Amino acid sequence: MTTQDSYLSHGIGSIRRTAKRDKLYREVNAMSYGTIEFPDNRSKKAEFIRVSPDASINHVKELLFNGWSDSRPSLVISISGGAKEYIMQPKLAKAFRQGLLKVASSTGAWIVTGGSNTGIMKVIGEIVQLKPVSQLRSKPIKLIGIATWGCVTGVDRLDVHGETVRYPKYRGQKKGEAPLEPNHTNFIFVDDGGTKGFGGEIEFRSKLEQSISGMGVKSSREVQQLPSYEMRSNSQTQDASIPVPVVLLVIEGQL
Repeated sequence: MTTQDSYLSHGIGSIRRTAKRDKLYREVNAMSYGTIEFPDNRSKKAEFIRVSPDASINHVKELLFNGWSDSRPSLVISISGGAKEYIMQPKLAKAFRQGLLKVASSTGAWIVTGGSNTGIMKVIGEIVQLKPVSQLRSKPIKLIGIATWGCVTGVDRLDVHGETVRYPKYRGQKKGEAPLEPNHTNFIFVDDGGTKGFGGEIEFRSKLEQSISGMGVKSSREVQQLPSYEMRSNSQTQDASIPVPVVLLVIEGQL
């Protein structure tokens, strides 16, 4: 294949992915969707969608697998914790960071958080951003934030359809809302009609993660035996119905 043929093939593939993604946006009845550009992280743009709490879980899962990604994860790490500032002891912080990056990079895992620039969610974003040089050639880590629409600072600017939005760096935090963490690659906003009330996304996120996992529970040994990123299929369409193990990591208090 010549260089020109390669560029042509890549261009056709990109057009097909965009068409499929737009079709999935329609199927999920997206209330808003587009791309977020952060001032401190312009090289990484985050795609987002806004859905109602009763949106089809299967359609959202299909969007994750075949609209926003070109490869299937071997593992999904769901991280929950408080929004208060975290102070990690240096040794524990180093061990946590190295362990999370090793698992995520070696298995091509996706990480799911609440998406805001506070508490453990901010810590996870910073860990992904500070990826060590030894892992820079590995697959970029997909960091997905699932948040309540009415609790996002500056949410009005995200009420678009297919546009790229500049999301400024907000200083300070008002009660009942929080800014977005800029190292996330994707956001799913759940609009329950409320404003400044956290937790509207919890049930939706739980159902989505259960659907991804097929309600299966994996042992630690099974997680360790997951295939590496290089060993997985690179087919263009990923079967979203095949279960993917989901590991829940709950972090509270100071580490």
